Amino acid sequence: MGVSPLDHVLRHNAWANKTLLEFCAALEPAALDLSAAGTYGTLYGTLQHIVGGEQFYIRLLTGEVLGTPVRKTERRTLDDLVAIAALTGARAIDVAANDDAARVISPGEDQTTVGIVLAQLVHHGNEHRAHATTILGSHGRKTPKIGAWTYGIANGISRNDGD
Repeated sequence: MGVSPLDHVLRHNAWANKTLLEFCAALEPAALDLSAAGTYGTLYGTLQHIVGGEQFYIRLLTGEVLGTPVRKTERRTLDDLVAIAALTGARAIDVAANDDAARVISPGEDQTTVGIVLAQLVHHGNEHRAHATTILGSHGRKTPKIGAWTYGIANGISRNDGD
């Protein structure tokens, strides 16, 4: 049957997180304290928020906390965030492949479905990765190419004949 479209969406999400985190890990430490108007906060805070958010969504879906919990009050190494993002990214792919998208979950007083939580996981990642690249770009910094086309090219799925 091949790979489902949702599988590609979640694989892109995991790849984009890894690519962004590794790019930022290579920056000088002071760059992680950069910020820009209209974004989540500092570059580091945004990266930590992306990873902590995915931990939260996976916990909603499975009851599991993958890696040491990411909290706003403590600053983790980027290598630690990369490792946690790898775990949550792989688990999201597994959930999409093996869970029922219509399964109802009831976190607290709320009610939603597995499919909606996965949609939010991807939306949240896209929104805050855009914040991170906005922070970098607004300070004249190079930004990593983390779009879906680049994911496709990097994984031999897509090709670019000149652009």
